[in-house]
Formats: sequence, structure tokens, C-alpha cells
Amino acid sequence: MVNIKLLGLILDEGMHKKANSVLNRLGIKFKTVSNASGTASPSVLDYFGLAETKKELYLAIIPENLKYKLLEKLNNTFHLEKEGTGIGFILPISSSNKFLSESFNKIDMVGDDDNMSKSKKYHLVITIVYEGYLEKVMTAAKKAGCNGGTVMKGRSLSDVIPIKILGFNIEQERDVILNIVEEKDKTKVMEAISKEAGIKTTGKGICFAIPIEATMGLDNK
Repeated sequence: MVNIKLLGLILDEGMHKKANSVLNRLGIKFKTVSNASGTASPSVLDYFGLAETKKELYLAIIPENLKYKLLEKLNNTFHLEKEGTGIGFILPISSSNKFLSESFNKIDMVGDDDNMSKSKKYHLVITIVYEGYLEKVMTAAKKAGCNGGTVMKGRSLSDVIPIKILGFNIEQERDVILNIVEEKDKTKVMEAISKEAGIKTTGKGICFAIPIEATMGLDNK
């Protein structure tokens, strides 16, 4: 049985064909893409006459022994080491159904050669908050050491059934904000977000963190 991980990839809108091609060549079948936006404040965008920064978030189930090789291939394709091009990261999966882990057994996989720098450790901080509180969340996060993030709109699957994440209803009027932060900044970023837009405020936000096992596109930014 193959150990599996979750690949996250944040790129500019319209890059899905290239990303899909890289994943397909390595036999990665379980993947999805969602629309998202950069978290530059609307007032800043208006000042410079810029449109909203459109992003896409890719999630894929991958075998553990391909995680570094896959990040390297994505870097070669999208030049993630350059500022503003994108970010790739690997999250742990604690368990899955048997079908997912065994789906990679027939793929000929050469083991990873881990040459990536591990000088910094990162966490993915996920905040779910009422729409209209994005600027408060990002202002608090940036003051606490976070450089930027990505936001997705919570959308219902139908008129009556909201999206559920970890048991929480994500209705249309909520934002889901993703921030990747260094481990040393994680606690103060989460505390700052909770103070400004937490469950005891009118934003009614919740936030939680997931450790990141490997990244591409962060250490040089």
C-alpha cells in the first residue's frame, strides 16, 4: 500500500492545461481545480487601476515518494522560484480509503531525490470568515508576519445545500482564506486573525493550521 499526500498548487488563472499535463505524465489521476483570488486589498487594486488578481487552486492526491520530484517538475514548468509565478506545497494525509492508496501500486515510480532546502518549516493557515472581512484578516495576518494569501468564495452546491469543510457550513456569504506562514509566525498570525475577525467578533471567523511537508516557490520570495 502506497503512502499518499495532498499536493496544493496556486497559479494564475488559465494555467490548468499545463498543470494537468505535468500531473498526467506522472500518473496522477485524482485532482481538482477551483477558482480563487489573490488577497491584495480592493482599495490597493483600485488605487493602481488594477483588476482583481485571478488565481486557481489545484489539489491532487499524489504518492509520497514522488512529492519532491513533482514539485521540481512544477517548478521547471512554471518557474515557481520567481516572484508572482505561483506556489506549490505538500500536505500530510492521515488516512484514506483503500482505493486511493492502492491506485498507485501499478505505476512505475522512481523514488524521490530530496535535494530541496528544508531550512524553513511552513504551515497552511485556513480562515473561514463572513464575506466583507477579508481586509481585516489580511491586515492582521500581514502585521503578524504573513506576506500574502489566496481567497476562495464559499459557494453552495445547490440552493439549499452548503459546502461543508470539517463539519462547518460554508455558505455563499463566507470567504475561505489560505495563508502559508513560517512555523515561527504561525501562532501570532492565528492570534492576530482571531482578535480581528474571530468567532467572538462580527466576522465569526474560525482558523486552523495544517503542517506543510514540502514547498516550492516560497523560500526565494
